[in-house]
Amino acid sequence: MKKKYDFPIIPHTHWDREWYFTTSRSKIYSLNHFREIFDVLEKNPDFKYFLLDAQLSIIDDYLEFHPDDERRIKRLVSQEKLIIGPWYTQTDQMVISGESIIRNLYYGIERAKYFGNYMRIGYMPDSFGQSAQMPQILNGFNIFHNTFKRGLSDKCYSKNEFYWEAPDGSRVFNVYLDRYGNFVYFTSEEDSLNYIVEKLKDETDRRSNVGILTLFNGEDQRPIRKNLPEIIKKLNNLHKDCNFYFSTIDGTMKKMENNGFSYETVKGEMTSGQFSRVHKSIYSTRADLKIKNNKNENYIVNVSEPLNTIAYKLGFTYENRVFEKIWKLMGENAAHDSIGMCNSDETNKNIEYRYDTVKSLVDNLNELKMREIGSGIPEKDVFQFQIYNFLPYEKSGILKAEIFTPFDDVEIYDITGNVHESEILKSVKLEERIKNKMKSEVGFNTNDEPKWIKENVEIYKTSILIYAKNIPAMGYKTFFMRERKKNENGYKPVSKIDSTIKEQNSIENKILNVTVCENGSLIMKNKKENITKKGFLILESSGDDGDTYDYSEPYNDRILTSGNSKTEILEVKNNPLLSKIKYSLKMSLPYNLAMRGKNKTNIETEFIVTLFLEKNSSLLRVNIEVENKSIEHRVRVLFNTGIESVESIADQQFGIIRRPVYLPEVENWKENGWNEKPRTIEPMQSFVSLGNKCENVSIITDCVREYQIIGEKYDTIALTLFRSVPKMGKSDLKDRPGRASGMADWETPDAQLLKKMEFNFGIFIEKGEYCSAKIANAAKEYLTPFQYYQAAEFKNVDLFFLMNKPDIQRLPFNYSLFSFENRNCVLSTVKKAEKEKSVIIRIYNPDDIFKTDFDMKYNEGTSDVSVVKFDEETVINNIGFTIIGDEKNSENSIRINEVKTCQALSIKVK
Repeated sequence: MKKKYDFPIIPHTHWDREWYFTTSRSKIYSLNHFREIFDVLEKNPDFKYFLLDAQLSIIDDYLEFHPDDERRIKRLVSQEKLIIGPWYTQTDQMVISGESIIRNLYYGIERAKYFGNYMRIGYMPDSFGQSAQMPQILNGFNIFHNTFKRGLSDKCYSKNEFYWEAPDGSRVFNVYLDRYGNFVYFTSEEDSLNYIVEKLKDETDRRSNVGILTLFNGEDQRPIRKNLPEIIKKLNNLHKDCNFYFSTIDGTMKKMENNGFSYETVKGEMTSGQFSRVHKSIYSTRADLKIKNNKNENYIVNVSEPLNTIAYKLGFTYENRVFEKIWKLMGENAAHDSIGMCNSDETNKNIEYRYDTVKSLVDNLNELKMREIGSGIPEKDVFQFQIYNFLPYEKSGILKAEIFTPFDDVEIYDITGNVHESEILKSVKLEERIKNKMKSEVGFNTNDEPKWIKENVEIYKTSILIYAKNIPAMGYKTFFMRERKKNENGYKPVSKIDSTIKEQNSIENKILNVTVCENGSLIMKNKKENITKKGFLILESSGDDGDTYDYSEPYNDRILTSGNSKTEILEVKNNPLLSKIKYSLKMSLPYNLAMRGKNKTNIETEFIVTLFLEKNSSLLRVNIEVENKSIEHRVRVLFNTGIESVESIADQQFGIIRRPVYLPEVENWKENGWNEKPRTIEPMQSFVSLGNKCENVSIITDCVREYQIIGEKYDTIALTLFRSVPKMGKSDLKDRPGRASGMADWETPDAQLLKKMEFNFGIFIEKGEYCSAKIANAAKEYLTPFQYYQAAEFKNVDLFFLMNKPDIQRLPFNYSLFSFENRNCVLSTVKKAEKEKSVIIRIYNPDDIFKTDFDMKYNEGTSDVSVVKFDEETVINNIGFTIIGDEKNSENSIRINEVKTCQALSIKVK
């Protein structure tokens, strides 16, 4: 008789490395649980398989204390009894960068290969929402099947099995995982088994297209259920219309996909809270730590990897293993609970330590590589230094530098003699004792009389602003200095205008004029395009009755804004290079929800706002400092754009995404049994925009990646700065009824953020229709500041670490590795390939509507160029591209004829 119900069973554990407990606790308990899994698989032939949560980090944790079990693991993996991979950690997808997700998969798969095999499934049982780009990322590792738990809704698709398609057309066969513990809560008693089977049959009838429901026997930190084979036999005897059996997710999904059913295709991100909680405001929990994550991600891919690639092409070592360590630390923090920061304070301290470790590693690695490069350039000037540009096109802009100079006022020029505008901010002569210490180290690297000793130079420690012109694409330019010449009156021309004039309330450059109103809001005018915006930068404090998982509107809220506040101008500086205005804005806020409900504002909170306008820049840079003294509230910045909208535009991994500003499901979500309120609180990677055919406004940030579009006409961008909540989990919230998420009423004092914090973002306004490539590149530029280094020989002392100088200095004064010929695409990163002597240049087309072409010049000889998948090995043969030049040419042109919408491509150049 043909069985009506097909129930493949996946024995597994979902192993959170940290949460309300620390990594140390999960590591220690894994010594018991994992060893027991290995024992059962080896001793009981009826126990066919076990899935070890698809993440390799937990195996490394185990082997740290039981290295002798490596052979056991390899044997069980090779026998396909122990199922591992493909992830390094169970990553979040909504606020983690595309590069972070790629490295998570890459290092997870490579580590799994060492043990013999890996599961080719994008298994994501607990991520808080699913990015629309996951099918493309998975396909980039030749993974074409996926299963996830959170984010699906009936509106999206009412069945479990479907094809999920990314904007570029990549797709995976996907099976919705309702619960990764849907086959756990029963005993071996007949009544208990009958009860759960009837529930499973009902769910199969409702949700499955093909009469198959995957059963997951396991849950958070659960040990192996040793009697599972006996239970399966008993179930098959009790229910003749069912087939219960051990299986793997690989085998189950292939069976479903190939059964002849014509499955539908679903597109887009999955962030619905209908069936499972997706926590659509966790993006701003522990803003202090989220900011460290975001700044680290940007620093690694926008600065460190490009810098180290340039150093590699100039003959220095590319430290692949250092980057592996960096990305694995970031991967540990990218796990869904870890990056959610919905943890105990002790756990979050460990997370912060990892971020600080990453920052320190990257800082020191970058310094070493810039020092190696600088030391390899011929010494034309004792005080010469390099400015680096890691954008794929030439750039001019402002750099604030701390360098040593031979005079208290200097002029900066390049190798062709062009003088670059500069302003000395502060200059202090080096103390004689420090100079004598420098002299004491002379001769250790065989140079007994360096140039700085011969010339007996004075040394000043100088803070300087430089308008650096035409810094080469993906490269550097060397600068020199001399004493600023006197003018005809015998005085040195001073470019700075020290105008701390508190009576002024505006700053401007050639493009923008910005005025601070009495209440601290801004009027911003683009003079070039004759467009003016009012009502920017209103601060909002609303009550927050939520926890570390979710913002929740209080039952009795009082929203306070800075609209009626008074400002005090602290400093105004209108300068040809960099203008700024600094002001204080004070708000009276309630201490907590109880005070807010009583309409009492008993805490004065001061926000220090500084606005910056750089020469020739169309971007207003904003910095906000605050010491938070209140709890149970959320603080946002509001930008009234005047653009009535039905959708917002924000960036996601490798492209943009459009989202509705209103969800009709919000009208009756409780009656329809949703797990949480449908909300338009949304994530982003670096920018959010509102636009129409006439004008557009964008906010760019590397701080909290959360926004919402509000207002009667949905014309106001609300950018979250931070949330302050006292507990990990709370039950019966207005926006999330029922049980608590996490641990109920677990105190988290650190999540109250009663501390000093700093936030920064940029504001861009423009006439004309919205152009995704223009905004995406503007965001990339905002996130990729100039870097600089001065490898002066007198710095070769223990303070900076002693280092031998190359015997011959033969590197060029100026250098460019490559440049983009158009700006249709955005550079994701450039890095050395993991296993080959090749360079990986990853680009993407940010547009979600139009395909585009791509052209670049590669300034090194090569004839070996290919487009590869994210695994860096699989060549994509159906990409049309041409290369003009060969290894004898100093310049080669590379053209890709078509880059699909929101498509990322990896160009491998040998």
